[in-house]
Amino acid sequence: MAIILHKPGLNRFIQTGLVALAYFAGAKLGLAYAVVGGAVSLVWPSSGIALVALLTMGSGVAPGVAIGSLLANMSVGVPAHVAAVIGLGAAGAALTATWLLKRVAGFQVSLDRIRDVLAFIILAATLGSALSALIGATALWGGGLLLVEEYGDAFLKWWLGDMMGVLVVAPPLLNLLTYPSPVRSARQAVESCGLAVGILWVGYLIFGAPQLAGHGYYPAAMAIFPFIIWAALRFDHLGTSLATLLVSIIAVRGTTHGTGPFAAESPVDSLVRWCAFANVMAITGLLLVAAHARQKRFHRLLVASHKELERRVQERTQELERANDELKQEMETRRRLESELIRIGDHQQRLIGRELHDGLGQHLTSLGFHCATLSRRLQKQGNPAAADAATVVELVKQASLMTRRIAHGLDPVTMESGDLSIALQGLAETTRSLNGIGCTLRIASNVDLPDPPMQTNLYRAAQEAVNNALKYSHGSHIWIDLEREGEVQRLSISDDGVGIDPDQMARASGLGLHNLRHRASLLDGSCTVTRNAMGGTTVAISYPIPEDPGHARDAI
Repeated sequence: MAIILHKPGLNRFIQTGLVALAYFAGAKLGLAYAVVGGAVSLVWPSSGIALVALLTMGSGVAPGVAIGSLLANMSVGVPAHVAAVIGLGAAGAALTATWLLKRVAGFQVSLDRIRDVLAFIILAATLGSALSALIGATALWGGGLLLVEEYGDAFLKWWLGDMMGVLVVAPPLLNLLTYPSPVRSARQAVESCGLAVGILWVGYLIFGAPQLAGHGYYPAAMAIFPFIIWAALRFDHLGTSLATLLVSIIAVRGTTHGTGPFAAESPVDSLVRWCAFANVMAITGLLLVAAHARQKRFHRLLVASHKELERRVQERTQELERANDELKQEMETRRRLESELIRIGDHQQRLIGRELHDGLGQHLTSLGFHCATLSRRLQKQGNPAAADAATVVELVKQASLMTRRIAHGLDPVTMESGDLSIALQGLAETTRSLNGIGCTLRIASNVDLPDPPMQTNLYRAAQEAVNNALKYSHGSHIWIDLEREGEVQRLSISDDGVGIDPDQMARASGLGLHNLRHRASLLDGSCTVTRNAMGGTTVAISYPIPEDPGHARDAI
């Protein structure tokens, strides 16, 4: 049997039979409230059943709608040919509404978009129901069951009944097929029970209690709308549609028993009023829940966008952190390479200085000794060349002294004992003697000296700045100052020359300035070049006090 049930033709046959059965049951319920010709009812759940069947199962089950309508109408005495036309009208109206919703409006059965709700109201509830009412009323008139003067009234009531079925019955069926239960916790279960009790109690007061609900007092029905709003805001589509259905059942029961604001002397008038109220209530609930669903959808999109933005910001931050780490590593590598180059340069200078001192200096010393010996011999011999020999001896002495001073500048051997002041003093003396310009060294008494490698950096910086002053300042005096201001020490080399434009110096990229700035960075300090009050240039290296300072030096 299971294999047979999987055959497409048999499945469609069973579905059509189930649709016919459901339509027949809904029609029998609606025909109990027939108001015209035994076939026009203001309560017609079958229109909603037919629409849901075609939307969910496809147009192939439309014959089930026609069969169910035919059987229902024949069961209350409607002639077979008239019942057949009514059945075809019901099926045609459902097919037309389904086609309009799917093809024209792009309808989604979830009803969570306002455009879907409006399409459902206009295309299905209004136009589809109007087509069914038109065919049905015409069939009754053609079959002699309806007078001409009753045609308009019958059409309107048929239309309202079908519209009520679409607006009140179809949404809960669609929502039962589309949405899970909105009750997801014990707290929500208690709240849903409270909502149901509230609807039952207020519905009874409005539509069921004769002593409280006056006839024709329509504003009393407005008291039910807060519960529809409650259901829409808290229980979404399924809760709203079920609440609307529950209110409709309570209202139609009270109205047919002659109680409630819609009860009138004529049962037909009572049902017309109730039907209009039910349609308005259903439309309000559908629009409200769609608007709320739209707001929730936008909120979810906003939350998702916020999370996506946070994710991208986090990824970008991580990328920037990685790039920053790589840049730091590259800068550290470059700094180590530059430091190594400076160390190698200092080492080479020391080697050259020692070669000058120990090599050329010793040769000059030996040459001076031999020249002095030769000069003495020539003097003893009374040789006229003795004077020239004495001059050679003096020149050799000067060359030896000059070589020693140059060697000292290249290799300040006193730095090995950590004495920066002596090395700077030697730089000042060399500047005075070799270049013929005044050079003054001033070291404050409160200066703390760093460790020997850092002292070497300070000495080389001072040496570079002095050489730049000798080259470019064209001044007559140079000052070398080492002073302390709070927790910062400052080595400055100033001259009284022509000065230099600060903007030009800021754009300068020479090796000497770069060397000065790098040596300052090795001390965790900075290098600045400014014009001083004498019109010359001041090169200053400022650096923090070392953690393990050396001994302060006396002022020179």
